[in-house]
Amino acid sequence: MKGAVEYLPWLKVELVVAVLFFALSLASLWSRKLFRKVLIKFFMRDKRLSREEKLFISLSSWLSYFLFFLFLNLSVAQFSIPPKVSKFISLIFFIIYTVILTVISIRLVDLFLEKISQSVKKKVAPGEAPLVDTYYSMISKIVNVFVVLIAAIAILDRLGFNVTSLVASLGVGSLAVGLAAKDTIKNFISGILLVTDKQFRIGDRVYIKDIDVEGYVYDIGLRTTRIITISGNNLITVPNSKLTEGIIENALYPDPKVKDSVEVGVAYGSDLEKVKTLLLKATEGIEGILRNPPPSVYFVRFGDSALLFKLIYYVEKKDLAYGIKSRLHERIKELFEKEGVEIPFSQNDVWFRNPVKVEVNGAFQRKDEEQ
Repeated sequence: MKGAVEYLPWLKVELVVAVLFFALSLASLWSRKLFRKVLIKFFMRDKRLSREEKLFISLSSWLSYFLFFLFLNLSVAQFSIPPKVSKFISLIFFIIYTVILTVISIRLVDLFLEKISQSVKKKVAPGEAPLVDTYYSMISKIVNVFVVLIAAIAILDRLGFNVTSLVASLGVGSLAVGLAAKDTIKNFISGILLVTDKQFRIGDRVYIKDIDVEGYVYDIGLRTTRIITISGNNLITVPNSKLTEGIIENALYPDPKVKDSVEVGVAYGSDLEKVKTLLLKATEGIEGILRNPPPSVYFVRFGDSALLFKLIYYVEKKDLAYGIKSRLHERIKELFEKEGVEIPFSQNDVWFRNPVKVEVNGAFQRKDEEQ
């Protein structure tokens, strides 16, 4: 009885410390939501969240998770547990720590590279900014793969695997693995070539001729490239090897401006100089049409029922081309109607080489005599 009484105060102290650490673990988990709300409110002062700010918010959440499991582990450690159970619990917490620290490391790498990316973009021309994003996106993916591999090796080593033998075995079997994963390796190398060759950047509008797809580059991954289509606004995934081997039309790089034209016909007898002047005037005041190089008008040919003119102009980006052409058509129609320039309907005159005879009341009569 005396020994039990002497042990009781220690039991109470262990229990109090365990409860304290458990309360701290719950507070860490609860603080995640609080810090998240505070950070979002702080960063939303400019009405939007940048990628850097999103990474910082995500990092704070994972730090809260780490503190939660740390205090929970300290709480459990206050009790006397059989060695086998203690070893198993220690292993579980080690795996959890490794996973969380791996995610935190990835977030820190992304945050660091994003900082450098933003700094570099301030020093280059605005047109090169998407290329900087593309480079650092690829670097981030490669570094993250190495971080995950290191974490996996650490977990395997803790589980009792001979990592040195495992790496040696992988070296011996690398040929078989390479043959089995040749498409993956091919796409990985192709992804690096896409970035280094500057075929396109994240955000560029591209047309892939081989698969007849036009859209915006959403992301360039280690194995595939994701594109948001123009027609259906759908996200499609294309293996990188298909892009390096295929024909790609980039509408925004190296020069985003696009040459476009409008062809219009006017009635025979129209004042040619007046028509040219009106067509050039139609481009004035339409936002998106570049003044350098300036618009130009050409009398291209004699049509069947009209004199055909072509108005050639440049727009800032291909995305604006359809809207600008629509407004330009409206403006041309308005000016032609105001100035009395006729846009004729299609018409054909039919002439017969031999006279045509028609039957009228049972008698034949030559068609040209009736006229």
